[in-house]
Amino acid sequence: MTIRHRILKGVPVSAGIVMGRSKVILPGDIRVSEFAIPVHRVKGEIAALESAVAETIAELRHLQETAGRRIGGPVAKIFDAQLLIAGDYEFLNKVKKQISEKRRNAGYIYNSLIQNTTLPLKKSTDPYMRQMTQDIEAVSKRVLSHLSGYQGKSVVRFPTDTILVGRIFTPGEVLSYRNRTAVGFVAGEGGKN
Repeated sequence: MTIRHRILKGVPVSAGIVMGRSKVILPGDIRVSEFAIPVHRVKGEIAALESAVAETIAELRHLQETAGRRIGGPVAKIFDAQLLIAGDYEFLNKVKKQISEKRRNAGYIYNSLIQNTTLPLKKSTDPYMRQMTQDIEAVSKRVLSHLSGYQGKSVVRFPTDTILVGRIFTPGEVLSYRNRTAVGFVAGEGGKN
């Protein structure tokens, strides 16, 4: 077995050097199907959406508390924006209204409205606005996971002392992977914040 060594250069987020095996983490997009729902299922779809949002908010609060205890208050504040996004009353009312009017499943409507929201942000020349899409997508991925019953079925397994390599890692993913003994991260996108 030949071991290949590779040195990567970039912008460090924290000081230090780690050594270990690398594991590439591919983005796990959740497939959202569109299907018509009869009138009598509209309330059920709205209830499923509310439940998924409540579970997402509970997860984000847990991550925020964990980050506060382990790393410190400033890092925990990262989750403030995600909590605001998850509980956005006006956006959720828009989703519920479209579920009722279009009689389509909650996941499809939610995902469609998220895509409509993030598309102009992704094209923005303002780096802060582009960064906002990452928070919105991180929250929507959690909500859609709960809606589809996908939550927890795609746990990435890796040995201790693993360096994870991916396009991007959300703050929640970093905390989750660190809890499972990842020693370092290499991301293709993002910066110190």
